[in-house]
Amino acid sequence: MAKYSVIELSIKRGELLDYDCLSNNEKKALELNNAIYIYRGTRSKKVYIGQTIHFIERHKQHYNGTEEKFNTADFDKVLVVFSVHFNRSALDDVESQLITYFTADNSKRAGAVSFDNDDVINRTGGNSVNEYVGRENVATDVILPVWEKELYPREWVSTPTLDELRTQALVKYSPIKQLTAEQGRLISEIINNPNKNYVINGDAGTGKTVLLTHLVASILKDRPRAKVGVVVQPNWEKTGANIFKIFGMNSSHLYVKTATKIIEEGCKYDVIIVDESHKLSRRYGKQHPSFGEVYKIPGFKKCNSHLEILQKMGKQVILMYDVLQAIRPANVTRDMFQQLTAGYEKRFLKTQFRIQAPKGKSYTSDDYVNGIKYLLYKDTGLLSSKLTNYNPNFNREVFSDKSADAYFGYVTGKPMKKLFDWVEEDRNFNPEHINRVLSGMFCCDTVDKWAIYHGNDPSITHFHEGEFHRRWNSTQENWINSKDDDAEDQIGSVFAVQGIDLNRVGVMIGPDITVNDEGKLEADPDCHNNTNNKFSVEEMDDPNNRYEFTLFILNQYYVLLTRGIDGIRVGFWENNAFRKYMEKTLEIE
Repeated sequence: MAKYSVIELSIKRGELLDYDCLSNNEKKALELNNAIYIYRGTRSKKVYIGQTIHFIERHKQHYNGTEEKFNTADFDKVLVVFSVHFNRSALDDVESQLITYFTADNSKRAGAVSFDNDDVINRTGGNSVNEYVGRENVATDVILPVWEKELYPREWVSTPTLDELRTQALVKYSPIKQLTAEQGRLISEIINNPNKNYVINGDAGTGKTVLLTHLVASILKDRPRAKVGVVVQPNWEKTGANIFKIFGMNSSHLYVKTATKIIEEGCKYDVIIVDESHKLSRRYGKQHPSFGEVYKIPGFKKCNSHLEILQKMGKQVILMYDVLQAIRPANVTRDMFQQLTAGYEKRFLKTQFRIQAPKGKSYTSDDYVNGIKYLLYKDTGLLSSKLTNYNPNFNREVFSDKSADAYFGYVTGKPMKKLFDWVEEDRNFNPEHINRVLSGMFCCDTVDKWAIYHGNDPSITHFHEGEFHRRWNSTQENWINSKDDDAEDQIGSVFAVQGIDLNRVGVMIGPDITVNDEGKLEADPDCHNNTNNKFSVEEMDDPNNRYEFTLFILNQYYVLLTRGIDGIRVGFWENNAFRKYMEKTLEIE
């Protein structure tokens, strides 16, 4: 028995044409029951999505002449959905999910999907979607079948299954998805304290970018005249701008750009929000020349980092930060960051969204993340600091689970072929999955160094394992959506996947991380591929720089090892010492 029912009605000049043909139960439901409704124009292909407890009354309100979109959209059909699951929290959840999915389905037609902007955005900072009972049932019993059995057959949507949409950036970072209580409270606090600056600390996968999109939407609604600058990494600039455009939040007061572009334009902002602020640049020689040119701009000549400049440009500054994702010497240092944000409000996001431990296991996603932190950083001193959220009491079973559906595992022997076999097998069962093999940026006799021009020549390979050859990612920008014929066979670097969610991930750990005579992890610059990740030879004479270089390489592996939603497998390339270190450290038998 279906857990939902639908009523489809035709509309002409605002009148519900089929109403008199309905049963008494159907009429009563339209008048009194909780419902989700979807208006659609057959010719215009425009859609409006909403929720109500009195559909008939709400319909009259829409068509009383005061709502412009209902005067011009030419809606001629409406589908009203009822369910035994529809309490108020469920209505909020279903409405926001359907708006998000419809928007992703219409991603090439900005403005095709409408909703009550004020009402939806008001809710995102308040209700916690994780707090209502039965959310999983709502997803499986209502949202999924309504999409696949009602909307797609009627040709109201063009994507047959939601699995095809869930991995899209428009869905993952939607600024109207329901938030957790943790996120909602934080947005409310920031909105209510426009004179305070904030550092939002969070591990990989804790929803910092989702928080950013919701925060922007809330500011645009709460302070429509505020000038808002959103600072993003180059590989997210187009995506970020597109998200706000598609969701109808492309305000003339909103600017989504890289740090150098924001700085070069030299404008003042009411609010500056920085995604991945751990990657902001500092004065340093080994980086793109444009990063250093900004220090020649009058007023910024005495500044030593992009963060220092951005602080001069924004009345309120909000920074998304993860100390474990700074990956090169040109990034603002921990000490600089702490000094520059000494007076900021510090908050932590703790809920893990990306990593999903399999059902029925005794371990959780937090156990995995804490274990990876322990493996990489136990001798660095960072875990005892206030810079990262770490719980030493993690369940080690996540690393010992040998079952086929275990979240974590590792391979021995020929790592590259085994990792590719693993991700490809999963792709056969789950064609919608985005799986990749990733690697640390190491080089050795069997791994060639990468050069920029290699990306245009698929005949140039870098990894050589017997008769098995693979090349690095051909591009860093939007690599996951690359149209290359061999895109899924390329091996991704940290620069191609930072901030990206993948389903199953193979990670190759190479000889750029060694175990020294003291039994501690240490980076080997001679086996590291990317010169921009290294200090100069003279700088490496300083023990502090050698320590920092080790942290950069550990951070790169931390990023790679926290990309997978559904699973991680690790392979060791000419590095059995690290494998043995991992087995001992994580008590893997």
